[in-house]
Amino acid sequence: MYDLNEAHHKNWLRAFVSVPNNTFDLCVTSPPYYNARKYGAEWDTFKSPDDWLFFCKAMVLTIAEVLKPEGVLWWNTGSGYMGGKRLSVVEKLIVEVEEQGVYMIDKIPWVKTSFLPKKYSNRPYPAWEENIIFSREPKHARYYADHVREPYAESTLKRLKYKVGNLQADEAGNFTKRKMVTPHPDGKAPANYLKLNVDTTKRDHPAPMAPELANWAIRAYSKEGDYILDPMCGVGTTLLEAQKLDRIFLGFDVNPEYVEEANRCLITT
Repeated sequence: MYDLNEAHHKNWLRAFVSVPNNTFDLCVTSPPYYNARKYGAEWDTFKSPDDWLFFCKAMVLTIAEVLKPEGVLWWNTGSGYMGGKRLSVVEKLIVEVEEQGVYMIDKIPWVKTSFLPKKYSNRPYPAWEENIIFSREPKHARYYADHVREPYAESTLKRLKYKVGNLQADEAGNFTKRKMVTPHPDGKAPANYLKLNVDTTKRDHPAPMAPELANWAIRAYSKEGDYILDPMCGVGTTLLEAQKLDRIFLGFDVNPEYVEEANRCLITT
């Protein structure tokens, strides 16, 4: 096992040989998009969407082995585009890993609140990314809704001062009796989409994960003291947010400059 609470210069596939199965509570990671950016690594050379799919499938299945049975994989991804159309490789990935016993709990779109628009001839500019929640045991996957509750709208709080109920009549024509509903003291339960900022730290990486996104994922699917993994940690966004939230963490990346930057930030933050 590697030293915890730091990033290591290692290819994830080779690194996992020394990582025991059933170790981590949560993995938050973002694999490279196909045909989108240059990452300074061997996966810049994907020859086809099927090549990318093979890589991602191997990664999801390998990560699943080192997660605890109730653990969760938060997979920030996107299909990319080619030949004027959106690729369907993410959907294929979901189907193929399910056949191997790793299941999608949900998709949580991340709608970016700021972005640099571009013009396309046949579609609007894409301003959201997919976050797929995978687990080996979906019914037992740990989710902490109270960690990510949101403030109620003022209009909701005013409405909850009065009795509420079902406004549709039953088969006999009777309306359900109304009752008072008490707002949760920590706010409302979150919906399954996120509106968050993009990364603004200007770190030396072509596609750093947004800190707000990593922070939300860690809060929603882990508690203090849990073990967090990012096998493609880049400059360490997931690790930094895990450190802020008092989790135990481990990261890997094949780019030594990214690893050095991640560890420097972990020490100085």
